Amino acid sequence: MDKKTAKVIEKYSMPFVQLVIEKGEEDQIFADLSQIKQVAEETDLPSFLAQVAVDESDKEKTVGFFQDSVSPLMQNFIQVLIYNHRANLFYDIVVDCLSRLEKETNRFEVTISSAHPLTNEQKERLIPLIEKKMALKVRSIKEQFDESLIGGFVIFANHKTIDVSIKQQLKVVKENLK
Repeated sequence: MDKKTAKVIEKYSMPFVQLVIEKGEEDQIFADLSQIKQVAEETDLPSFLAQVAVDESDKEKTVGFFQDSVSPLMQNFIQVLIYNHRANLFYDIVVDCLSRLEKETNRFEVTISSAHPLTNEQKERLIPLIEKKMALKVRSIKEQFDESLIGGFVIFANHKTIDVSIKQQLKVVKENLK
């Protein structure tokens, strides 16, 4: 992404995030942005919006479909993007808004990779530990399974990692034996 495009994305995402915080609608907008991002990734929307051959009005209609399932504040934001012919940057703006909102509120989605599913009780016990060790608030937990971990888990949030897997412990032992 070039600097000019990054500036345009920032021009829309920064004031929107500030407005969301002022209005106290972080939880709803987190949910809206996360939902839009997930649907966009599942449907390969970024590729569609990036295609030069696709007419701008088709991109705007596609982006407009999201307005039916989001909060009024998000509806207005999408309308502003359509009005200003920024449908081609919609996905990038959504991702940037989500990132900025996480940083501004210090509330992050935490990904936990484990060899086996964690119970709700285990997740609840992990939340305070994650918040303390990573100096952040857990907004939500996303769980991934990785049988190569053997046991234990790996936690990712805000570009930080805590690895307490058996795989990592065996790797450390192996390195120490050299």
